[in-house]
Amino acid sequence: MGERRFFSANDVVNGQVTVDGDEFHHMVHVMRYRVGDEVEIVNGRGRRVHGRIAAVKGSSLRVDVQGGKEFPMPPPRVVIAPSLTKGHAMNWLVEKLTELGVDEIRPLSCERTDVAFSPAQLRRWEKIAAQSLKVNRKYWLTRIFAPVSPAGLVAAAEKFPGRVLLDIEASAKLACPAAFPVLAAVGPPGDFSAAEKELFRANGFRPALINDGILKTETAALAIAAILKND
Repeated sequence: MGERRFFSANDVVNGQVTVDGDEFHHMVHVMRYRVGDEVEIVNGRGRRVHGRIAAVKGSSLRVDVQGGKEFPMPPPRVVIAPSLTKGHAMNWLVEKLTELGVDEIRPLSCERTDVAFSPAQLRRWEKIAAQSLKVNRKYWLTRIFAPVSPAGLVAAAEKFPGRVLLDIEASAKLACPAAFPVLAAVGPPGDFSAAEKELFRANGFRPALINDGILKTETAALAIAAILKND
């Protein structure tokens, strides 16, 4: 299908799906979509429908659904666990990781993380992930978790046969793991503490470098995601 893709979490009711909120504004006031235009709508939970805009009224529009398909949720394959970074940098990182189509983002709050977290940030990240469905061509939203400590990440790592610890002191550069799904931990400015590194290594995380430079958290996280998604 050649229709442009948009996002709506609303269910199909009586053969129609409603688009509202920021997405409505973007479609009508920015993209200038009108009644009769063809569109594709995804809901981030495996549903894709296509149809024509039937009505534009107030702050919402309705699409007459002409066809669609449900896609099963795929098992996670690439999971990135970056340390929290400040404001815009973290939003940018979430945007780029979701555009790349990573399956999960599990932020870390480490000893040297100097950023506070609020639930409003998680809601913002989820909105960013929804917008990324327009470009990554996926049907399921990237799942984004509230931040945990390195110990909390280790506790959830059992289901990941591939475990990578980005470590500026590692002796080997990153190579794709032999087994997926893979979980990659990326530290804060100043790196993980010695105790945190020891915790990761003791629980099967393999230390690795991206290159010989000292990378920002967001640069390193994006680089490893691109490497792993390309496997």
